[in-house]
Amino acid sequence: MSKNSRNRHKGKGPAGKGGPGSQASGSVSLSTFRAGRALDALTPAFVQWFDDGSPGAAAAAVECLKQVEPVMGRYLDGTAAAEVTGFEPVALAIAISGEVAATADSAGELSDVEDAVFVIDAVHAYVEFLYETGRWSGSVEQLAGVREFFDTIAEDDDGPGYLDVPDIPEEQALEVFSGLPLIQRATALLRWIGDGRPVTGTGALRLREIEAAAACVGVTVRGNTRRADSALPGTAGSADAVPTVRSMYEVPLLAQMWAALEAAELIEIKATKVVPFEDSEDFLAGGPSERLAEFFIFTACFLEQAVVRHDPDQPWERIIAGLQASILIAAATPDPPLVERVLAAPDHAPEAEKKLADLLTGMAVRRLEALAELGLLTIDTHFRVPPALIGCVADTFDNDWVLADLGLGEAPDDADGEATAADTTAPGVTMRAPRPAAQSVLQLKIMLNDSKPPIWRRVLVPAGMPLPQLHAVIQALFGWLDYHLHQFQTGGFRGPTYAPVDPDGEDDFYGEPSLDESKVTVGELLPAVGSTMTYTYDFGDNWVHGIKVEKILAADDGGGQLPRCTAGRGAAPAEDSGGIWGWENIVQAVNDPRHEEHGEYREWLGLRPGETLDPKAFDVEQANGELSDRI
Repeated sequence: MSKNSRNRHKGKGPAGKGGPGSQASGSVSLSTFRAGRALDALTPAFVQWFDDGSPGAAAAAVECLKQVEPVMGRYLDGTAAAEVTGFEPVALAIAISGEVAATADSAGELSDVEDAVFVIDAVHAYVEFLYETGRWSGSVEQLAGVREFFDTIAEDDDGPGYLDVPDIPEEQALEVFSGLPLIQRATALLRWIGDGRPVTGTGALRLREIEAAAACVGVTVRGNTRRADSALPGTAGSADAVPTVRSMYEVPLLAQMWAALEAAELIEIKATKVVPFEDSEDFLAGGPSERLAEFFIFTACFLEQAVVRHDPDQPWERIIAGLQASILIAAATPDPPLVERVLAAPDHAPEAEKKLADLLTGMAVRRLEALAELGLLTIDTHFRVPPALIGCVADTFDNDWVLADLGLGEAPDDADGEATAADTTAPGVTMRAPRPAAQSVLQLKIMLNDSKPPIWRRVLVPAGMPLPQLHAVIQALFGWLDYHLHQFQTGGFRGPTYAPVDPDGEDDFYGEPSLDESKVTVGELLPAVGSTMTYTYDFGDNWVHGIKVEKILAADDGGGQLPRCTAGRGAAPAEDSGGIWGWENIVQAVNDPRHEEHGEYREWLGLRPGETLDPKAFDVEQANGELSDRI
């Protein structure tokens, strides 16, 4: 580890700065001065430890210590410590997060993300120096906690999985999720939506619907159709104190729930109404495994809406979101942060900086208190995430792109520096989403678009699986016979397509040349939780399959043979059955003796007398048998 830590610093360093954060601003606190004196005494030993003989190593070591100094100053500010050779893990994490936030906020550019990562790596290298040279003065437990923090936040060369997600028995996990106010309110909202509710052209609830919808999520409001000069509730002369709103987006919790339900594919926003997805029944009344999977996905989607999504035009929102994410990540570790420590302002910071820090931290904590009301964490002397929910926190924040967007990490680049199909646009910048390590396991949900009732499969595949193998997996899961052409596509209708190479050099079905699918892996096109692409089979019948990443698991969490189907719903359509609408007509015909094509289609499908076709039928063991036979 120490060798890699040193190598990462070769040739690095913020250009044109004396160091990030407080030093860059020209304001150095007394604690930073004390830290600088202590580090000066250790510089010769650190340079000797750091120097591996490569050109520039000594200069890189000195630059590394420059980045350590302001962090040590923040650490001394926030603790009663008198030395910089042993650290309390949470206090060090807060000091690093504060310096990272200051670095990212100093210019508001992506280059500052690199500076922030440099700070993290520099402190990591310094801790390893203390340990390897016998200078660590803290306890063994503190050292383990500090290292765990770096495993959580710093770049991990082994791929995703920064948080240690405990293995909770299904029955226990389901009991925890079922008892969450978040899940109970989402259930109430889904049941209220029922078969459908009217929406505006922008997909929002109409004013007359807001009061009932808000009540489902525990908020009392009234849709206000009066003009702005009407008497305001709660003021002199008003009839009551019930707040009025003119849009569902003025009820933050309702808006977040709404967006999370849509992201989790529990509701679908159509032109004039919102309707439930067919498989939303798994959320409401499915079996234990189905309900737990749906609860998990919805909770992760809600965390993303409540924390990660922020207004890019409001710079303080990014800082608040970063503070929330930092505290949630720390709260999901065995050494959760003290509330008192989080709220404490640096003793020697300038008064204006103290006031700003108090304001932003207070806003972040109030938003965390709102999450606590929903059962997503507990707040007493410490911030703690319940063990059953740690996986949701990991799914939401264990992502280099997300951390970079919040100013807490670095957006990874490809080695060749070229844009790839996994490029992602963040507010104001373009950066690449991280690719899962080839040995990681992706949990994919593959659904036939427009199928009613829905036809979908949940499958675990290696991230390093080439696209031709994913093609074979989909063929097996949906019972296709591979008689026709196919292609994958990312980035929507205008995005790049991937297909087998045509030896004659012909264009694809849509008239554009496709890229060679054999040169691309699943993990390259689906780099993060929530990534999507489509797989189209048979351009005549036009079977379009939507593919979405639900989870990214470590290789040893795959739990057995890969690829493996873990769930699904809906009978697979027959080959050459005319597409989704043709198949729906066939299902109706074979089950209705009065249908004019009843006998013809029953004979075509080979159905025995009295045998019916259940469009919702699915057998996971049979699906895995097909995978074993065909992959």
